[in-house]
Amino acid sequence: MSVMLLKKIVVASVFFILLITLAIAFGPLPSPSPENTLKTYGTIEEIFEAGQNSIVFKLRGDGRLYYVDQGFKNGRPFSALQAELPGQAVAIYHVKYWALLDPFSKVKHIARVDLNRTTLYSDNK
Repeated sequence: MSVMLLKKIVVASVFFILLITLAIAFGPLPSPSPENTLKTYGTIEEIFEAGQNSIVFKLRGDGRLYYVDQGFKNGRPFSALQAELPGQAVAIYHVKYWALLDPFSKVKHIARVDLNRTTLYSDNK
């Protein structure tokens, strides 16, 4: 086998591995369903915006962050949520999945937020 052919095989293999890795890293988030969501109870410590229309919840004593990708577009304004929700006990349903860019699962996508047995946000489509 010639050295040139071997170089082509190595370059093609590296490119293929890189392509597969990128496909895994930037793959779509699974749609929320009862089978792939987990429920977490906690008290909201902080709420902040992350980009346009994205809202992030930090629960007291929990090292993870929970985010709503498109915010509460049809609900209350962010400033009202930021004033009302800290200190409130909530149930957060988040999508169960693993991502290459978040290998320790420190950031969770919210499927639903319940406050006092009332659904504050739901990702049902």
